[in-house]
Amino acid sequence: MNNQNSTNFSFEGKNLETVTFSKELDYPIQDVIYLTKNQTYLVLFDRDSNIRKWGQFPNIICLSTEGEKLWTVELPTTDTGDSYFRMQLKEGKLFGDAWGSFVCEIDVNTGRIINKVFFK
Repeated sequence: MNNQNSTNFSFEGKNLETVTFSKELDYPIQDVIYLTKNQTYLVLFDRDSNIRKWGQFPNIICLSTEGEKLWTVELPTTDTGDSYFRMQLKEGKLFGDAWGSFVCEIDVNTGRIINKVFFK
């Protein structure tokens, strides 16, 4: 079991356990960040759990403290197979590293990309 902050949540496989809800999600969880200010959970799904020959996998979602999905992340390209392989908070800002070679600053309130930088 992965514990980011044992007082707020834990996760294993597709299951997310928090102090206010327990939920089985659609895909295996790679990482979770709890945003104290927004009182929301950012969930990064394992990008390899939904490999497709077409389409994309917007694999970061935001959940309320009741487990309700608030938004699904925007991806930086329209390329097949694009998804995020990492998310991290830096100085209160959310960044996602996308498979399409972009580092994206993501609005934690909407999931929309604020800024993206090509890194290849």
